[in-house]
Amino acid sequence: MIRTVVTPQQQNISINLPENFIGKQVEVIAFTINDATEEPIADKLMTHFASEKVLAKDWLTPEEDLAWQHL
Repeated sequence: MIRTVVTPQQQNISINLPENFIGKQVEVIAFTINDATEEPIADKLMTHFASEKVLAKDWLTPEEDLAWQHL
């Protein structure tokens, strides 16, 4: 994995990839650092509620109760 931070001076940027990346699928993600790290509190709360039902499928089982009964 290659990770780098750039400060573009124009809309176009180019990257040089290692030779072993040629012919392979490469994912390139662009976001501003401030936007990625400053998540509003309301969004964090909504993520909690959205995750609750999904996690309950794995956590609310007899097998999980048995695994955690000694705590």
